[in-house]
Amino acid sequence: MYQKKNQLLFICLAVGFFVGIIYENIMAGREVLINELFLKSNLERYLRTEFITKELLHYVVQERLWIFTWICVFSCLRWKKLFVIAIVGILGFMLGNLVVASVLQLGMAGILLCIVGVMPQGVFYGMVCYLLFVHWYHYPERRWNRVKSLFVITMFVVGILVEVYVNPICIKWVLKMICK
Repeated sequence: MYQKKNQLLFICLAVGFFVGIIYENIMAGREVLINELFLKSNLERYLRTEFITKELLHYVVQERLWIFTWICVFSCLRWKKLFVIAIVGILGFMLGNLVVASVLQLGMAGILLCIVGVMPQGVFYGMVCYLLFVHWYHYPERRWNRVKSLFVITMFVVGILVEVYVNPICIKWVLKMICK
Protein backbone atom coordinates (compact mmCIF):
# COMPACT_ATOMS: atom_id res chain seq x y z
CA MET A 1 0.00 0.00 0.00
CA TYR A 2 2.88 2.36 0.81
CA GLN A 3 4.38 1.79 -2.63
CA LYS A 4 1.04 2.53 -4.34
CA LYS A 5 0.79 5.86 -2.52
CA ASN A 6 4.29 6.81 -3.65
CA GLN A 7 3.39 5.78 -7.19
CA LEU A 8 0.43 8.17 -7.03
CA LEU A 9 2.83 11.05 -6.30
CA PHE A 10 4.99 10.06 -9.26
CA ILE A 11 1.89 9.81 -11.48
CA CYS A 12 0.80 13.30 -10.36
CA LEU A 13 4.24 14.67 -11.25
CA ALA A 14 4.18 12.94 -14.65
CA VAL A 15 0.62 14.07 -15.43
CA GLY A 16 1.50 17.65 -14.46
CA PHE A 17 4.61 17.47 -16.65
CA PHE A 18 2.68 16.25 -19.69
CA VAL A 19 -0.16 18.74 -19.13
CA GLY A 20 2.50 21.48 -18.99
CA ILE A 21 3.97 20.27 -22.28
CA ILE A 22 0.57 20.09 -23.94
CA TYR A 23 -0.45 23.48 -22.59
CA GLU A 24 2.75 25.12 -23.77
CA ASN A 25 2.48 23.55 -27.23
CA ILE A 26 -1.24 23.87 -27.89
CA MET A 27 -2.94 26.32 -25.56
CA ALA A 28 -0.23 28.96 -25.43
CA GLY A 29 -0.09 28.95 -29.22
CA ARG A 30 2.83 30.79 -30.76
CA GLU A 31 3.49 32.80 -27.60
CA VAL A 32 5.80 30.81 -25.37
CA LEU A 33 4.95 31.43 -21.72
CA ILE A 34 8.55 31.87 -20.68
CA ASN A 35 9.42 33.73 -23.86
CA GLU A 36 12.22 35.99 -22.60
CA LEU A 37 14.03 33.60 -20.29
CA PHE A 38 15.98 31.80 -23.00
CA LEU A 39 16.71 34.69 -25.38
CA LYS A 40 20.32 34.68 -26.56
CA SER A 41 20.76 38.27 -25.34
CA ASN A 42 19.68 37.29 -21.81
CA LEU A 43 21.94 34.25 -21.83
CA GLU A 44 24.90 36.33 -22.98
CA ARG A 45 24.13 38.94 -20.28
CA TYR A 46 24.15 36.15 -17.69
CA LEU A 47 27.58 35.10 -18.92
CA ARG A 48 28.90 38.62 -18.37
CA THR A 49 27.33 38.98 -14.93
CA GLU A 50 29.62 38.71 -11.93
CA PHE A 51 27.60 37.67 -8.90
CA ILE A 52 28.27 39.15 -5.50
CA THR A 53 28.13 35.98 -3.45
CA LYS A 54 26.94 37.63 -0.24
CA GLU A 55 24.00 39.29 -2.01
CA LEU A 56 23.14 36.13 -3.94
CA LEU A 57 23.24 34.12 -0.72
CA HIS A 58 20.93 36.61 0.98
CA TYR A 59 18.52 36.51 -1.96
CA VAL A 60 18.46 32.71 -2.23
CA VAL A 61 18.01 32.23 1.54
CA GLN A 62 15.16 34.72 1.56
CA GLU A 63 13.39 33.15 -1.43
CA ARG A 64 13.83 29.53 -0.33
CA LEU A 65 12.76 30.24 3.24
CA TRP A 66 9.63 31.96 1.92
CA ILE A 67 8.71 28.90 -0.15
CA PHE A 68 9.64 26.48 2.63
CA THR A 69 7.54 28.45 5.13
CA TRP A 70 4.48 28.36 2.89
CA ILE A 71 4.93 24.63 2.29
CA CYS A 72 5.05 24.07 6.06
CA VAL A 73 2.02 26.31 6.65
CA PHE A 74 -0.05 24.48 4.08
CA SER A 75 1.06 21.17 5.54
CA CYS A 76 -0.69 22.08 8.78
CA LEU A 77 -4.05 22.18 7.05
CA ARG A 78 -6.55 19.39 7.30
CA TRP A 79 -6.15 18.34 3.66
CA LYS A 80 -2.47 17.39 3.67
CA LYS A 81 -2.82 14.71 1.00
CA LEU A 82 -4.70 16.98 -1.38
CA PHE A 83 -2.08 19.68 -0.84
CA VAL A 84 0.76 17.29 -1.62
CA ILE A 85 -0.96 16.01 -4.77
CA ALA A 86 -1.66 19.58 -5.94
CA ILE A 87 1.90 20.80 -5.31
CA VAL A 88 3.46 17.80 -7.05
CA GLY A 89 1.14 18.29 -10.03
CA ILE A 90 1.92 22.02 -10.20
CA LEU A 91 5.67 21.34 -10.03
CA GLY A 92 5.30 18.90 -12.92
CA PHE A 93 3.29 21.47 -14.91
CA MET A 94 5.92 24.15 -14.37
CA LEU A 95 8.70 21.75 -15.34
CA GLY A 96 6.85 20.83 -18.54
CA ASN A 97 6.45 24.52 -19.43
CA LEU A 98 10.12 25.21 -18.77
CA VAL A 99 11.36 22.28 -20.85
CA VAL A 100 9.17 23.16 -23.84
CA ALA A 101 10.17 26.84 -23.71
CA SER A 102 13.84 25.93 -23.56
CA VAL A 103 13.60 23.46 -26.44
CA LEU A 104 11.60 25.85 -28.62
CA GLN A 105 14.11 28.63 -28.11
CA LEU A 106 17.43 26.78 -27.80
CA GLY A 107 16.82 23.36 -29.31
CA MET A 108 18.21 20.32 -27.53
CA ALA A 109 20.78 22.52 -25.77
CA GLY A 110 17.84 23.96 -23.85
CA ILE A 111 17.28 20.63 -22.14
CA LEU A 112 20.91 20.55 -21.05
CA LEU A 113 20.58 24.09 -19.69
CA CYS A 114 17.42 23.12 -17.75
CA ILE A 115 19.11 20.07 -16.27
CA VAL A 116 22.22 21.98 -15.24
CA GLY A 117 20.11 24.87 -13.97
CA VAL A 118 18.20 22.77 -11.45
CA MET A 119 20.27 19.66 -10.93
CA PRO A 120 23.02 20.60 -8.48
CA GLN A 121 20.74 22.09 -5.83
CA GLY A 122 17.71 20.15 -7.06
CA VAL A 123 19.14 16.94 -5.67
CA PHE A 124 19.14 18.38 -2.15
CA TYR A 125 15.85 20.28 -2.45
CA GLY A 126 14.34 17.15 -3.97
CA MET A 127 15.33 15.05 -0.97
CA VAL A 128 13.78 17.64 1.36
CA CYS A 129 10.54 17.82 -0.62
CA TYR A 130 10.35 14.06 -1.03
CA LEU A 131 10.74 13.44 2.70
CA LEU A 132 8.25 16.17 3.63
CA PHE A 133 5.68 15.25 0.99
CA VAL A 134 5.85 11.53 1.66
CA HIS A 135 5.51 12.18 5.40
CA TRP A 136 2.52 14.47 4.93
CA TYR A 137 0.95 12.15 2.38
CA HIS A 138 1.22 9.18 4.76
CA TYR A 139 0.28 11.14 7.87
CA PRO A 140 -0.79 9.94 10.51
CA GLU A 141 0.62 6.48 9.72
CA ARG A 142 4.17 7.87 9.78
CA ARG A 143 5.58 9.95 12.61
CA TRP A 144 8.12 12.75 12.49
CA ASN A 145 11.30 12.62 14.58
CA ARG A 146 14.48 14.58 15.26
CA VAL A 147 16.54 12.66 12.72
CA LYS A 148 14.15 13.67 9.95
CA SER A 149 14.21 17.27 11.16
CA LEU A 150 18.01 17.32 11.16
CA PHE A 151 18.11 15.72 7.72
CA VAL A 152 15.63 18.25 6.26
CA ILE A 153 17.47 21.23 7.71
CA THR A 154 20.88 19.92 6.61
CA MET A 155 19.77 19.14 3.05
CA PHE A 156 17.98 22.50 2.82
CA VAL A 157 21.12 24.39 3.88
CA VAL A 158 23.35 22.32 1.58
CA GLY A 159 20.90 22.98 -1.29
CA ILE A 160 21.13 26.71 -0.68
CA LEU A 161 24.94 26.63 -0.55
CA VAL A 162 25.14 24.59 -3.74
CA GLU A 163 22.69 26.94 -5.46
CA VAL A 164 24.79 29.96 -4.53
CA TYR A 165 28.32 28.62 -5.02
CA VAL A 166 28.10 25.79 -7.58
CA ASN A 167 25.07 26.50 -9.78
CA PRO A 168 26.29 29.80 -11.32
CA ILE A 169 29.55 28.14 -12.34
CA CYS A 170 27.73 25.18 -13.93
CA ILE A 171 25.27 27.41 -15.78
CA LYS A 172 28.03 29.64 -17.13
CA TRP A 173 29.93 26.57 -18.31
CA VAL A 174 26.90 25.35 -20.29
CA LEU A 175 26.08 28.85 -21.58
CA LYS A 176 29.60 29.19 -22.99
CA MET A 177 28.89 26.14 -25.13
CA ILE A 178 25.42 27.35 -26.15
CA CYS A 179 26.34 30.97 -26.94
CA LYS A 180 29.32 30.18 -29.19
